[in-house]
Amino acid sequence: MSARWQFDLYIDGKWEKGEAGGSPIEVINPATEEVIGVVPEASPKDAARAIEAARRAFDEGPWAWMKPAERAALLRRMGEVLRSRGAELRELIVAQTGSVGFMTDFVQAAGSIGMFDSNAALAEHSFAWVEAVAPTGGPMGMGGSAIVREPVGVVGAITPFNFPFMLNVVKTAPALAAGCTVVLKPHPWTPLDAFLIAQAAEEAGLPPGVFNVVTGHAEVGEELTTNPLVDMITMTGSTATGKRIMAAGSATMKRLHLELGGKSAQVVLDDVGEDYARSIGFGAVLTHCGQGCVLQTRLLLPEHLLSAYKEGVEAALPAVRIGDPTDPETTLGPLIREQQRQRVEGLVQSGISEGAEVLCGAKRPEGFDKGFFYEPTVMIGTNDMRIAQEEIFGPVLTVIPYSGNDKDAVRLANDSVYGLGGGVVAAGTARAFNVARQIRAGSMSAQGVGNVPLVDLGPGGGQGPGWGEAMAGIGQKGAFGGYKQSGIGREWGSKGFEAFTEVKSITWS
Repeated sequence: MSARWQFDLYIDGKWEKGEAGGSPIEVINPATEEVIGVVPEASPKDAARAIEAARRAFDEGPWAWMKPAERAALLRRMGEVLRSRGAELRELIVAQTGSVGFMTDFVQAAGSIGMFDSNAALAEHSFAWVEAVAPTGGPMGMGGSAIVREPVGVVGAITPFNFPFMLNVVKTAPALAAGCTVVLKPHPWTPLDAFLIAQAAEEAGLPPGVFNVVTGHAEVGEELTTNPLVDMITMTGSTATGKRIMAAGSATMKRLHLELGGKSAQVVLDDVGEDYARSIGFGAVLTHCGQGCVLQTRLLLPEHLLSAYKEGVEAALPAVRIGDPTDPETTLGPLIREQQRQRVEGLVQSGISEGAEVLCGAKRPEGFDKGFFYEPTVMIGTNDMRIAQEEIFGPVLTVIPYSGNDKDAVRLANDSVYGLGGGVVAAGTARAFNVARQIRAGSMSAQGVGNVPLVDLGPGGGQGPGWGEAMAGIGQKGAFGGYKQSGIGREWGSKGFEAFTEVKSITWS
């Protein structure tokens, strides 16, 4: 059977097989194990040519010197092209990643396209490209100064397998809007959607070399991180990979943006009722089969709520439907590859060996001859176990019973090398907020779940009049990133845009 999607490398505005003449990377569907796509495996020389093209396009081409409004118009056009191909994009992403449910639309596919529009608007209307200081008189005549923003230069973007399209866009859109040129290296397991972005760039009319896509393995990434023609690396992936990139980029003092691993905690405080404890179930680990760095995979639960929580898990189990990601009734799809499933199995076994109690799961589901499926797993343990400290990247929730005291909650939540996200739940929002602000993580939520009457939002649904703005997808507001070994820098919104600029101070007399 021929592959559904086949692409060539996209370098300097041209489609080509690359140095190896088309030596293939086969992309498989993680639910069926069938080959769905084929792309060339780029060599380091292919990557170097893409970098050189991006360098020429930045140094000699028109892109960096275009007015922000001109770049913005082309980015909006890229968004329009991708929206027009929304059905194909969704089909590709489901087949490539095994994504199910609303996350496919809101995050993985259409919900990410809006970042082209939001970054276009930032570049054109909101960003302070120039901060001028009023001129002053002096003994030598008039003088003054200005602080200006300029694009950082050539950007190497390296993305992972879990949310490939969204992360390709979250790195590409702000970099292009800021006037940078980009060489994108998607993960070899999930490279296909990157080429739809390349097709959109071509159709929108981006100049040659402004946007390039090369596929391959670690040696291609090494070329990006060590080549002196690259000014900045933006990467999402594991903390171990981030450390290697940080070391490799240090020789040329590259600007680094690293969005890395997490072991985020959902903290439940002791004034929460048993009904809420029963409702928690598997928490967030059903989301994309637990393959998300910011998912709250540790549950800090007051000891007196443990019995109610166990009742809730037992009641929730029959509602879990494992299987075909294209079926709208499916709630849990596959892991991305067999080696990832084996990693999950190894960590679960470590928890059992260390004395964790298994409430459910901890095995492969029966009846699946194909696909990398794994049952949702809940384990009760302590915060010093590997399952509480290491990023599992699978549908595994580690429950850690504790006193419910605020100080204990903060201590346990912070007892991690990571600091990406987390959440605090209390009867009232004020207490939850007070604990959340003490947890060293980049993205926190504070939720009050007491019996407070719902408020009528009235006209505008809580916004307006005049300033109301509808949410058009993910990554357009806020700031996403972590503390400690969860990374360096922030993505999304104005902070993500600003990351792709340099600051220059100019004085004149």
